[in-house]
Amino acid sequence: MLKINQVNSVNTHKINTKSNVNFASDSCTQVNSLPDAYVDYNVKKPTNYLKTGVVNLPNDLKAHCYKLENGQQIVLVPKTDSVTVVKTYVNTGSMNEPDEVRGISHYIEHNLFNGSEGLSAGEFFDTTVKMGANTNASTGFARTDYYISSNLLNEGDLENKIKIHASMLETPKFALDMLEKEKGIVNSEINMYQGYADNIAFNLTLKKLFNIKSTSPDLIAGTETNINNITREDVVDYYNNNYYPANMVTVVTGDVEPEETIKLIAKYFKGTNKSTHPRKFENLIPIDKTVRQDIYSDKTFSTRTIVGFSGPTNDDVKSKVCLSIIDSLLNSYKTGSLYKSLEQYNTSSSLTIEKIGCRPYDPTAIMIETETNEKDCQKVLQEIFNQVHQISLNPNFDEELQAIKKNNIILNNLSYEKSFLLNDFIGKSILNNRFDYVVDYDKIVNSITKQDIMDTAKKYLNLEKAVVTVVHPEPSNISFTGNVNKKRGISAENISHYRLNNNVEVVVNNTNNDTGAINCEFKMDYNPAINPASVMVLNAMLAEGSLYRDANMYNKDLRKDAINISFSTASNNLSSGANCLSYDMPKALSSTLEVLYNPRLTPETLNKVKRDIIELIQRQDKSPYDKFNREVFDGLSIAYYGDELIDYVNKLTLDDVKSLHTQLISNSKLNVVVSGPFHKNPSLKQYLLSSFNRLPMVKPSIPTTVDTYKPIKETKVLTEISTKEQADILEAFTFRFNGNIKDAVAIKLLNIILGSNSSSRLFTDLREKQQLAYHVGSNFSVVDNIGIFELNIGTTTENSSLNKNSYENIQKSIDGFNKHINKIKTEYVTEQELKSAKLQYKNQLLTALESNIAKNASMLEGMSGYYGELESNKILEIIDTITEKDIYNAANYVFAGKPMYSILAKENTLKANEEYFKTLI
Repeated sequence: MLKINQVNSVNTHKINTKSNVNFASDSCTQVNSLPDAYVDYNVKKPTNYLKTGVVNLPNDLKAHCYKLENGQQIVLVPKTDSVTVVKTYVNTGSMNEPDEVRGISHYIEHNLFNGSEGLSAGEFFDTTVKMGANTNASTGFARTDYYISSNLLNEGDLENKIKIHASMLETPKFALDMLEKEKGIVNSEINMYQGYADNIAFNLTLKKLFNIKSTSPDLIAGTETNINNITREDVVDYYNNNYYPANMVTVVTGDVEPEETIKLIAKYFKGTNKSTHPRKFENLIPIDKTVRQDIYSDKTFSTRTIVGFSGPTNDDVKSKVCLSIIDSLLNSYKTGSLYKSLEQYNTSSSLTIEKIGCRPYDPTAIMIETETNEKDCQKVLQEIFNQVHQISLNPNFDEELQAIKKNNIILNNLSYEKSFLLNDFIGKSILNNRFDYVVDYDKIVNSITKQDIMDTAKKYLNLEKAVVTVVHPEPSNISFTGNVNKKRGISAENISHYRLNNNVEVVVNNTNNDTGAINCEFKMDYNPAINPASVMVLNAMLAEGSLYRDANMYNKDLRKDAINISFSTASNNLSSGANCLSYDMPKALSSTLEVLYNPRLTPETLNKVKRDIIELIQRQDKSPYDKFNREVFDGLSIAYYGDELIDYVNKLTLDDVKSLHTQLISNSKLNVVVSGPFHKNPSLKQYLLSSFNRLPMVKPSIPTTVDTYKPIKETKVLTEISTKEQADILEAFTFRFNGNIKDAVAIKLLNIILGSNSSSRLFTDLREKQQLAYHVGSNFSVVDNIGIFELNIGTTTENSSLNKNSYENIQKSIDGFNKHINKIKTEYVTEQELKSAKLQYKNQLLTALESNIAKNASMLEGMSGYYGELESNKILEIIDTITEKDIYNAANYVFAGKPMYSILAKENTLKANEEYFKTLI
């Protein structure tokens, strides 16, 4: 449910610079920050508020800005036909904690969901689920945030969201029994994150980088001992001193009317809390010389390396923009200097900026991260140092700089399509008191010069003041994953469908956005007999350019116009996706077709790709899905892993790869979806249609189902030894899926009720009641005509830090799975459960379709089935027709067969459960 230690990539939503903001009001005043308002802590209902301005945003959007009299800032952005997100950002995190209670911010984040004034324990989740809403929260080093997101499908949804959101934030009960209950869940999450080598490396780097003295291995999660020792008095004191209105920002984006919405907020946000004593701020003292630290861990099969630097202060936005551009210069796919230099080692890197402190002058952390095999570790580290150093030495990247700036502007434009991204952008900018950045992003990017980039690299990527952390695998582990009537998934009036003379099916989506997207899919009606490694090798070779241009030339040329193209292969389909500015669509299409029809299938490319894939397989962590897939999907390419897959890779010939490609191009139907502002440029639409009409003849596009289903004939318990203290448990059922859309919708709803949300049966029982795990859930997926319904959980069975074993948690988990399976097979679900599940499914679908790129993907998927490109609209209609009996029938169909179990756990855990495993067969 809750995220900790999420290291966010540098992108267009994390950087800001000083400039004036144009508040569009009668006086059109120019300001640099939201003005102060009078703070009165004796607030009466409703809270008084001051409107501080209206900010003009890109894409004709406006941000209506307010400040409540208690000091809380509010920003409302109306965005029609969009998901509505209510999110509050609190200017506090783990760097505001005394070390003896390290982890209390994250612990409080969990507990705010456990009851407040007017909301009993569990009622918050129940209420959001009944609205079909999605809710979550996250804790960072310098920020904690909470949100509720949904389309407004029922009258009163917006008021309900604001009401419960305000209640959980302002009036938590912190009941002793719920505080104690949550300790088990938080400790399970701590245990889970301690199993990740990248998390270990990140925390070690951060501590050393800023001389942070802490006994906690994880600076956000804290320790289990800390959590167990936290008292209610500790919780109340920290909450009162950090969760006060003037320290919070609430942003609402979506289908709202500003004046009505601010009245609702004033009605329910009435907090009078204020800080009672000086807040704790971590003293962040950057390191003054380069230090390297090496550790060995049994939690990884690869070597993880992080190079950390002390970055610009929170309010130095120009430097952050420059760093985002440096990230692209180094790490852009196929064109970045570091990306190209690391290709020989079959790896890549990422550069991230993390906000560490709450104050404007606190430094940020810059982290360059990568993973590789042990033997190449030092070479990879040297490449990172070399390429970082080159950025500051007047390199020749003038052309590349212009392309990156253009691409950043495209990405920023696309982000305004999604309400959640826009909300996040605004909220985080206001916490830094830099809302001007939201308005002036394009201007800021265009102002950056080559000299700015060089100066930033010299100042903040100083190799003489870096922290290098390398986590090595243990030697023994080295070896050779509003109104329902207003809501439509896709506007049918914007869609045109063409069947061309060569049988190519083209759907044209007319949009208002100045970006364009092109998606193509070749699909066969059967799975060819192939070497199982052919799919992944062809998939990798498609990224190596064409017969006419190698990857370097190909990607360098695309980069000039910020054109992004990707390719994907499965045993019976070959697909591509491209996005760019609309006037670059002809170039994007020709470049796409160049690779689709003439990929670089050469001996040299094959050998390189095979080496890379073998190394990736060797570095891959174990998963409970490995043995499960091998049993269930025998004969399909996805079934193979480990040494068996490496053997197939070694045996693969160039003719094998060419044969698969030829079959995919010659024996397939071809479906295409293009999106762009064709009403502004009709000739562009005609050009695209003509281009597709000139392609070779393809098979007629008639929906078919590839039949690969084989029932599980006997129950098996598949086990694999792991080094992690949490057992990963998978129980799965397979069934023949006939493609009927109503059946699919019923099974989706079954999944939501059983295990895919915070009020699901598995969540409320195995997590909340039994406290077996932080993560538990279920999932439904389809491969060809194989339906797969899985239940999964990660439960701690051995805890070395507390010297405690809980081997019985495996039996409790599996017995819990089967108890709920039997119940849903024998009893109808309640009317309220089904109603809530329907709303949640609608919200998931509508939210997923906000962007035009997502609409393209959805329409392309629909074209290959029986319901066409508007399949998502059909699903929205069918959801309301599903009854309790339909769910009952779906459960009895899905769970009619025998289950398959797959368990990844420590050796002692598996031995302790051997007799229990026998009872499952």
